[in-house]
Amino acid sequence: MDELFSKKMDKSSKEVINIIRTTQRNNIELTAIADNKANVLMSLNAVMIAAITPMVLANVDIVLSRFLYIPLLILAATCFATIYICTQVLKPSRFEDLRDDDDGEEEFSPFFFGNFFNMKPNDFFLYMKKSLAEPEQIKKHLAKDLFYVGRRLGVKMKNMRLAFNIFLVGIFLTLVSMIVVIMLF
Repeated sequence: MDELFSKKMDKSSKEVINIIRTTQRNNIELTAIADNKANVLMSLNAVMIAAITPMVLANVDIVLSRFLYIPLLILAATCFATIYICTQVLKPSRFEDLRDDDDGEEEFSPFFFGNFFNMKPNDFFLYMKKSLAEPEQIKKHLAKDLFYVGRRLGVKMKNMRLAFNIFLVGIFLTLVSMIVVIMLF
């Protein structure tokens, strides 16, 4: 009976770890997707600025006389704001900014590089050996890592939504202001 219980516990423990790993992998893939979207949106805005600037500089007198600087300023503000937010998405986060270990627990996960990149090899190997000796501790570390990866992903997605909204509203305002300026002047 004890042997059967032990096998079920081992199987259950492996299933829990596999579920956590799969979820971590999914979050990491979603993070890569968010990074790719930020990169594309940032590049698009940079190309828009790079393409429009020489045309504006070559035709400054027309831009000023027909008040075309109004839609151009809106477009420039939109592009720079979008680039700034996309840069925030792509910028590596500081590890301590996303952690709120106020439970007083000193034990950190040995599986997340942000926890051990400053450790000496021997200290890391000893801590890893200690952590791997307790199956419940392994699950706890994996779950904690999953939580912080998910938190970072949430911040990225929130910022990406903001960047897309700024871009859409800015492009719309640019077009509306262009139409108004052309009709009035």
